[in-house]
Amino acid sequence: MSHFACKAFSALEKEIKDDLLECYVEAQQEIEETINSIEGDGFSFDKLDKLFRSLHSMKGNCSVCFLDPLVGVLHKLEEIVDGMRGGYIQYHPFLGELIIVVIEKVYSLLEQIYQSHVAEVALRDQLQLGLDEIYAEEEDGKRPEMAAALLRQCNQTEEEKEEPVATSVIVKVEYTEEQKNDIDLFIGFSQKLHRLLGYSSERGDRILKLCQLINVECKTPVDPAQLSAAAYMHNMGMAVILNCKDDESKLLAEQNHPLVGAKLLSKHEGWGEAVDMVKAHKERFDGTGFSEGLVGSLIPQGAFILSMAVMFIDIVWGKSGSDYNKSAMRAVQMVNFESGKGFPPHLIDSFNAAIRKVLVAKSK
Repeated sequence: MSHFACKAFSALEKEIKDDLLECYVEAQQEIEETINSIEGDGFSFDKLDKLFRSLHSMKGNCSVCFLDPLVGVLHKLEEIVDGMRGGYIQYHPFLGELIIVVIEKVYSLLEQIYQSHVAEVALRDQLQLGLDEIYAEEEDGKRPEMAAALLRQCNQTEEEKEEPVATSVIVKVEYTEEQKNDIDLFIGFSQKLHRLLGYSSERGDRILKLCQLINVECKTPVDPAQLSAAAYMHNMGMAVILNCKDDESKLLAEQNHPLVGAKLLSKHEGWGEAVDMVKAHKERFDGTGFSEGLVGSLIPQGAFILSMAVMFIDIVWGKSGSDYNKSAMRAVQMVNFESGKGFPPHLIDSFNAAIRKVLVAKSK
């Protein structure tokens, strides 16, 4: 299989590339929302104009970052939408669906370049050729069927790809009888506090599952039982905030909650590692965290794992647990953005591997 590279893009700083992916996803969401609005509420010039501008922004960002092979595909898509604005190309649901699929495929190519510096030539050429033909067609009535044919080609290409290897997203943790009794107690504490703070009672379980998945991907995993205790008890210090009467005392309670939570957990014997994780879960790799401003390897690995899981779950699910809005990719980008800042780069790799397992399992 032939590949193409974008060496100038690969040479950019990681922060810039991460920003590009985040902006791409934002534009992608805007485009999907606009097309869904057209399909659901009816066609209007303002919606087409918004669609054109979102595509133009997406194309411009890729152009600035030297992704010329992808720019050509996005430019042809932009020209088709501009034709709709001009009235010489009629909007059709097949064309709307094609726009969504093409930007998804372009994103997959972008991810390939981001991760391995090369991407599939065949897919890029298939998209470019198909869009060129649709735009060049002089008889507008033929365009919907041409769009449907290109959609079928894209689906066929996807089906021919090798299925991802199924991987388990269930991590079984072995506890001693005494540990199991404590864990059951910690689960009760967690669920009660989350209800009082307005969080979903499932938040603790979601954080725990992701912590364990990340931990499995680490070269030197931490004790999974200790990590479980930390996952359930990391927020216990926030109970203090329930009695705060003003913003200043609430801020102080929030800054001290890792220390308070660690102290509460330390009252239960045998959880020393978990206590250290809870105490440091708001520290940052670059030393800008709290409560003690620890830096680098002075911060327990389990604290980083816990912090990444909390960040991802809270972005995706929101406070109530019912706010899920398919923002997983945004959450992934935000966690990855913290590479070398909030989290060590090698643990970001473990996080990404864990999320890939989740996505594969979800697709099944």
